[in-house]
Amino acid sequence: MLTTSRNCFPKLTLIALTAVIMLFAPGCKKFLDVPPKDQVPQSTLFKDEQGFKDALIGVYLGMDKPNYGASYGLYTTNLSMGMLSTMAYNYDNATVLNVGVGGAFYNNVVAYKYLDGEVRKEIDGIWGGMYNNIANLNNILIQIESKKDVFHRDNFNRVKGEAIALRALFHFDLMRMFGKSPLTGSAEKAIPYITQFTIRSTPFVTLQAGLDSCIVDLLAAKEILAATDTLAVLKAVDDPFTSYTQNHLNYWAVQALLARVYLYKGDLENADIYSKAVIGSNKFPLINSNVAAALNAIRDRTFSQELLFSVYSTNTSNYNSNLFDKSSTAGTSLLFEKRTLYTTGSGNASDYRYISWFDNNQAGKLAPSKFFQDKNLPYELQGNVPVIRASEMYYIAAECANKKNDITAGAALLNKVRQARGLNALNAGAIATTDSLSIEIMREYQKEFIQEGQTFFYYKRLNKDLGLVTGTPVAIPADAYMFPIPDKEKEYNR
Repeated sequence: MLTTSRNCFPKLTLIALTAVIMLFAPGCKKFLDVPPKDQVPQSTLFKDEQGFKDALIGVYLGMDKPNYGASYGLYTTNLSMGMLSTMAYNYDNATVLNVGVGGAFYNNVVAYKYLDGEVRKEIDGIWGGMYNNIANLNNILIQIESKKDVFHRDNFNRVKGEAIALRALFHFDLMRMFGKSPLTGSAEKAIPYITQFTIRSTPFVTLQAGLDSCIVDLLAAKEILAATDTLAVLKAVDDPFTSYTQNHLNYWAVQALLARVYLYKGDLENADIYSKAVIGSNKFPLINSNVAAALNAIRDRTFSQELLFSVYSTNTSNYNSNLFDKSSTAGTSLLFEKRTLYTTGSGNASDYRYISWFDNNQAGKLAPSKFFQDKNLPYELQGNVPVIRASEMYYIAAECANKKNDITAGAALLNKVRQARGLNALNAGAIATTDSLSIEIMREYQKEFIQEGQTFFYYKRLNKDLGLVTGTPVAIPADAYMFPIPDKEKEYNR
């Protein structure tokens, strides 16, 4: 039986699923803005459609909350604005003592000191939280096969498809953190890929095998979700569960994730196919004006129409305040002082990101402000932390073209994003070689994904020299690209 306090969402365990109760206020709340049930036995949870929805919602909630001794949000801090962004040297004052959450945590993260006690606790929490979510997804997938008759409309396919897709996402990100770079270690053991609901240990698989399993899951999820309503990107509708498409790992986000996984694997043909499928859908168009401008009545700082999938959290404002928007008496905020990245070389001060993603915090310091939660922010724009955005699909397609020596096509794709950010198209003479275009693609990752964590994974995929591409003053250890496997996992999975 699940037990929870009235003030928090249930803690997931290996043999029990979180359940939450939906608020059926038509056109009002996001499906994750819900209070918890106090006690839910599994036999009750899976007796009807609502129980399966509640179980899946519990997994989405698990993408936000810390687990297994961790202190910070999973996708909403550690895998986005917190650890991974610090490891990409998004914050050039991360070496300052007591910066961010206080103490030496971010000092050790920026120096890749993964065996430091506090950092190791957070890494172990990431591992435990991800596999806890995977266990709960596997339980949903086992239970759902015999309960198809309890579902209405297309909800069976929604729940099953999203569950399979989330399982792939979690495994993929575990591989990106705990496995080697695909350029150096595709044949080496990375993580266990678990598809059964069991307490038995599952052997580690190679990075290559793990990526193949991800692709199998994502292709299955794509086919299942194709049977749902994919016509519209919904905001608030009468059914809270189907509201806010962008907070679900939806049909189009699955294809974007396929593009990302195929590129990580080195399969350029399929990465190109799926990135262009997302672009061609026109469901998540690039912005055509500076929607985040300071003079706007409402500042859409995350360029929300471009988000294929984002994690919604009621805690985003707190995460932002703890890291970036501190007062002068509350400590030192994480800052990004090398903003010349946006204006030098092929950049320009007209870049919307340069203009609008940095604002003075409470201490009067210019800080990364993508997650500032303005008081007048409409409900649909609140609390979203991006996981996959449309601009990445252009970068993937551009890289695929460049690897095929089609510089013209690659530059044209990159220019789509540049022009949507207020920049001029790249001068053809400045990108006469594939190397020069590769540099421009990297610069785009650096500018676009500040505070989102994806830049570190870009560096790792290509096995970049972290010291060279980040400009960090710290010495880079040999294992900077690999989190250590938790000791408990080593003992359990011998």
